[in-house]
Amino acid sequence: MRQRLAEKLLLKIMQWDVDEVQVERPMLQAISNFKYDEYRQFSPGMLFLGSLTSWLRQFETLEERRIAYSFVKSQLVFISENQVQQLVSLAFSDAVQPFLLTKTGNELEIDPYKINEIYHSATYKNNKRKTLFIGLSDGSRIDFFRRISGLNNEQVFSTYYISEEKSADLQKELKKDGHEKFNSIFLIDDFTASGKSYFRQEDRKYKGKIFKFIDFLLHPEDYKDISLQELIDLDSLEINVLFYIATEDAKDYLEMSIAKWKKETGSSIIINIKVIQIIPNSIKISKAQNKEFFDLMIKYFDESIIDVHYEKGKHDEPYLGFNECSLPLVLNHNTPNNSLPILWFPDDKKYRGLFPRITRHF
Repeated sequence: MRQRLAEKLLLKIMQWDVDEVQVERPMLQAISNFKYDEYRQFSPGMLFLGSLTSWLRQFETLEERRIAYSFVKSQLVFISENQVQQLVSLAFSDAVQPFLLTKTGNELEIDPYKINEIYHSATYKNNKRKTLFIGLSDGSRIDFFRRISGLNNEQVFSTYYISEEKSADLQKELKKDGHEKFNSIFLIDDFTASGKSYFRQEDRKYKGKIFKFIDFLLHPEDYKDISLQELIDLDSLEINVLFYIATEDAKDYLEMSIAKWKKETGSSIIINIKVIQIIPNSIKISKAQNKEFFDLMIKYFDESIIDVHYEKGKHDEPYLGFNECSLPLVLNHNTPNNSLPILWFPDDKKYRGLFPRITRHF
């Protein structure tokens, strides 16, 4: 019933004629059922058509509503749960296995095209066993990753805070397989748009999830916890940060920031950034190509979203999202704050977002 009422109201506020209704109605029903209804942060009982109607009603004129609707129909990028699951299922074959094959081939001095020989070698098996996989957040889907990758339970963890007892058990299991310590690490997470929550310099100090892990590993005395360090061979360590989804800008930013940190500190640790699905810069919303929608973003902007966390990124044009990423992107579980705020304003703001966001600070 609510869906039918929402549909009727949508037809009224958009003032579609019969021909437009015949085109728009089946398209809206299809994208709602196929993707948009699964957005997890809709309020109870709300689905996409209801949210779209409420969102469009905020715009003062029919012309503004048509501009907003056209933008959603033609430029919005929505990544569904099924799509993320597909990326997780590709992570081992597309990122982990190539790393292990290259590492093993170099050690055995075998030509890289002799994949079958490398893959069936004892060295490949050993390198796989000596690789530790750690989730950086719930979004890493680390349990699903482990199951679909066929990895040992004792080398996959949801956090790098490992108890002394568990650390001792891991060492015991490694020794059973003929190894002393792990020498490769994969840090896994689902998404980054700017990279700043993973590695950044702030007040002359480095912060972020990647930096914190490295600092925890290299300076356990500061954390009064040596359980992780006892598991890792620091002399031959190689760290791979694996994202299921990342923007082109975020990957470039992380590589440059880590290179700068290594130069400043003289660190020789190898840190690679790997991404299964790159979000290209070409999807960004530019003023030159989207002037009418730009005007809407400026007119319908709520400055109350600008807080100390938001100000950690560029914010001369805050209506472009955190760090001015200017993304028309929605993830099924939450809309990133790097996306356009007009899409994700929470329900308690002056303007309501099409896909309201639940705030999480880093």
